[in-house]
Amino acid sequence: MALTLDAKRETPPLVTVSLVTYNGMRWLPGCLNSVRAQDLGDWELLVFDNASTDGSVEWLRDLAFSDPRISLIESSANRGFAAAHNRQILAARGAYVLLLNQDVELDPGFLASATAAFEGRFRIAAVQPRLRRLDGPANRTNILDSTGLVMHRDRRVVSRRQGEREAAQDLVPGPVWGADGPAPVFRRAALRDARLPTRGGGWEILDEGFFMYKEDVDLAWRLRLLGWKAWYAPDALAWHARRVGQPPARTILDIARTNWITPAWIKAISWRNQRLMQIKNDSLRENVRDLPWIALREALSLGFVLAADPARLRALPPLVSALPAARWKRAYIQQAARRRRHG
Repeated sequence: MALTLDAKRETPPLVTVSLVTYNGMRWLPGCLNSVRAQDLGDWELLVFDNASTDGSVEWLRDLAFSDPRISLIESSANRGFAAAHNRQILAARGAYVLLLNQDVELDPGFLASATAAFEGRFRIAAVQPRLRRLDGPANRTNILDSTGLVMHRDRRVVSRRQGEREAAQDLVPGPVWGADGPAPVFRRAALRDARLPTRGGGWEILDEGFFMYKEDVDLAWRLRLLGWKAWYAPDALAWHARRVGQPPARTILDIARTNWITPAWIKAISWRNQRLMQIKNDSLRENVRDLPWIALREALSLGFVLAADPARLRALPPLVSALPAARWKRAYIQQAARRRRHG
């Protein structure tokens, strides 16, 4: 791993933008240009490239050389989304941290609006922007991608308003269960509060065992357990090219359609990470309270996999092997949550 450009300013910025890239040359010009065009210019951009092979590293080197606010780390191997962001979160100097996907384009007022949403709200850990769908580089639509995460009693988590046409209700700020992954803005102090010790003696904020997918939901749940809250700020506007951008599945037909268009490896890792997330974060009391809904969903999920998607069973061995680490993290989280409630 080579650090091609180190931090180039002494005064800490207001915002650290953490961007993890992997073969994203199609998206990077639009993404990075939108960062550099922000009305709020008090930011640093930390870029971690996960061994891209599409020429994006060379393009990023040139950009970092030309802009002292940008630093680039080149990895010789793909360390995964979570591990790459963790490295940069722990190195961040800003009071706020934007975890940015490479296929996101920001409105010029994004950072100013997102940081303003924290003012006077001292228990807000995360700000959820108003995300619209990006159909291609610079092809911005008015269809919503997400206005935040919603968790149902069966532990199914969906992106609120995904695939819907924007309406008046989407312009109203307010609390939300959690911040969705493409462009959440966090209070850095909250991220550090939610960090977990690793077996190797370090720290992680996003669960590196997840590699990618569901790590945003896992973090949102952990922050809630620790007493932090999330806030929807519609004035913070961005566009995201979600890989699977259909509206939330509400019927068996919707589920089958989504299953058909989703790559097999995504289905397998998402299925595994959903169960790991529940093992880590669900309290016994709430699990018992919602057991009928949870049990029905799990039975339907297993039945669907056996009948229509048996290849997803390949996620079972990785799930079993990850259980000891998940239980160890659960014990740490539950202990921290109890201290917070009684302290």
